[in-house]
Amino acid sequence: MRERPPAGGEALTGPLPIDPDRPAPPRRLIRGSEQLSKLVGHRLLVGITYLDREGQFLAAQQFCGLVLEVEDGVVIVERPGEPEPAVLPADSAAYQPAPAGSYKLSGTGETVVNPDYISTWQVVAP
Repeated sequence: MRERPPAGGEALTGPLPIDPDRPAPPRRLIRGSEQLSKLVGHRLLVGITYLDREGQFLAAQQFCGLVLEVEDGVVIVERPGEPEPAVLPADSAAYQPAPAGSYKLSGTGETVVNPDYISTWQVVAP
């Protein structure tokens, strides 16, 4: 069982939230894991928009966290204030260097200054 790497100077223990019984990820996500391994230890600004089947807005989530691990087709990112990290697909096209500047998170009002990378997602409800 893998252990979480240290984040912010403190050791985190316990299994990572990857379901060991999940199907093998697609080859493109495995390749993405290899390409995105450079993200580990960097701050990632994440934006997720949730839509219904008709494409109508349901909710949005934004956070900025340290990338803890990139492996097995996923990117694992800490979510400040949440007990578990976020698990995102390792689709290399969805991660870009973040332009320098300040980003205000709509949900919390927090201002994030100069994150290293940015990733945005749209999730359509089944």
